[in-house]
Amino acid sequence: MTAYKIIVSYDGTDFHGWQIQPQDVTVVSTLQSSWQRLFGSAISIVGASRTDAGVHALGQVARFYAEPPARLSTEELRTVWNAHLPSSIHIRSLELAPPGFRPCANVKQKTYYYVLFLRRPLPFVARFGWLYRFIDQVDHEKFFNCLQLYKGTHDFGSFCKIETDDVTTIRTIDDITVKPLKRWGALLITIKGPGFARFQIRRMIGYALDV
Repeated sequence: MTAYKIIVSYDGTDFHGWQIQPQDVTVVSTLQSSWQRLFGSAISIVGASRTDAGVHALGQVARFYAEPPARLSTEELRTVWNAHLPSSIHIRSLELAPPGFRPCANVKQKTYYYVLFLRRPLPFVARFGWLYRFIDQVDHEKFFNCLQLYKGTHDFGSFCKIETDDVTTIRTIDDITVKPLKRWGALLITIKGPGFARFQIRRMIGYALDV
């Protein structure tokens, strides 16, 4: 069996998250079923992150093992696979994984983008951000200062949904920046850290807005 590393982008609107769900369509189930239809073998994909329903990805890193399809280079394999995926999923790169590659264990830093609309968005971008209904009442300076309080290592237990396999709710936020997206009429909030708990980021943004 050969280990492959893929980087995937997806629009998460129509999926029930990244991870396999018993009765729901997810990004992983779509990738795995399309591979099986194409090449007649089952694969199991492990990602560096588990995104929730409706969450999108620019560069989700994942690994899977498979028997190499005959006579196809990795680039040809990527092209063929992409052609049989819905337009909401795109494999940006596919290559042989380095020895010992583990997407979760090898993470150095993750980047999470959160788009906050300052006015009603155009329909072309509406699914990629949130319009807070009291946004006109938000003090932007105070909001920014609240976000800075999250930097560092803290127990974020009050900000996340506890998963059965979570060993700790302590997480580290390396950096948070905010910059305007004038064309969208929005703010782009960029959060960086080695990992985030379920619902952590959206609740961090929400609580800061409440303040």
